[in-house]
Formats: sequence, C-alpha cells, structure tokens
Amino acid sequence: MAYNELTPSLDASQGLIYRLNILWMKTDYAVLEANYNKWDVLLDRIYANLLYRESMDIEKSLDGEIKSVELNDKDRRIYIFLSMQISIAKRKFFTSKNNEQKSYSRSIWYHACQKKDIWLRKLMYKHNLYLKEAKKSPGNAIFGDFGSKNRSR
Repeated sequence: MAYNELTPSLDASQGLIYRLNILWMKTDYAVLEANYNKWDVLLDRIYANLLYRESMDIEKSLDGEIKSVELNDKDRRIYIFLSMQISIAKRKFFTSKNNEQKSYSRSIWYHACQKKDIWLRKLMYKHNLYLKEAKKSPGNAIFGDFGSKNRSR
C-alpha cells in the first residue's frame, strides 16, 4: 500500500494498535518478572490509551476557572474498583509480618492485577481493538471466510 493511500483515521488506529501491542508485550514481561507494580502501571497506560475518544466532565467556576476534571466514561467505575483492589492487596503485602502472610497477600495482589488485565482485554475487544475470533472450517476456507463471530469488524 502506497503512503498516500492511507487515511488519517487509518493512520491513527494503526498507531493506537501499535502502542497497545507494545504495552501488552511489556505487561507479559512484567508478569514473568513478578513485578506487579510495573504490571499495574502498564495496565493503567493501556487504559489511558483506550480512553482517547471518551469525553470528560469539566466543571468551571463562574469566572471560567477550572474547578475539576473527571472522566465520565461508563467503565471508569470498574477501573477504579479494580485499581483499589490492587492497592489494598499491595498494601497487605508490604505490611505482612511473616512469610506465610506475604506469600498469601502476594497471590491476592497477582490475582487483582490479573482481573484488571482480563477486564482491559475485554474492553479492547468491545472497542474492536483486540484479536478477532474466527471459527475455521474447511467449508468456509474455500471462500476465504473462516466464519468470524463478529462480522462488523
């Protein structure tokens, strides 16, 4: 495809997918290194990239000075809840007194991050930014159609 054939919207979506893929790759390394702090920060960056089209509620005073800025997307409550669960688990880990408590709280921390990870993947899928699922069958292959579950993509 020649450079002049690309549209700005196509360029923007490809850039977003490229950034998201790099972030997801880094999350895998953070998990494998058992660096849950880094994993959580990377998940936050993925979330921020997914919100680029969402509007924000900006409250201003009578003289036009900004008083507050809030995200108003419907997924914000889920994000805040999952982030709080991670924060609580992390705090328990660092305040644990013995190895058994530390091991248990580290497991809770891992699973809290994992829930946030899975939720973000589902959010990406909802926005048509994740892998497309397809059912392969020999009958569909002859026509170049592998029976995609979501044909709107």
